[in-house]
Amino acid sequence: MLKGSAEMTWRARGLLIGVTLLLSACGDGLVGTYEDSMGLTQLRFERGGVVVQSSDLGGVERQMRYELDGDRIRVRHPDVDGATLVLTRVDDKTLSGPMGVTYRRVSH
Repeated sequence: MLKGSAEMTWRARGLLIGVTLLLSACGDGLVGTYEDSMGLTQLRFERGGVVVQSSDLGGVERQMRYELDGDRIRVRHPDVDGATLVLTRVDDKTLSGPMGVTYRRVSH
């Protein structure tokens, strides 16, 4: 019986590791670069809750923090207390912002 218990323990560990890896992979679904429909602004989502906003017009780049809440993404401005941009994940390639602005994934 001890042999069966040891085998079950190894199976349970394997299952736990598999589930952990799967959940980790799902959590990285936002990572990548998204661009608005006019190609003026890019949002580069990185692991660890970091997003970098850049614009080709002024060469401006700003690092901010983001939080995921279901399909909602809250991007917090680092210099202005309470200033938050709320985006909605439409699908794995599209984000929707205020005033109808849409961001499409351009790279992973």
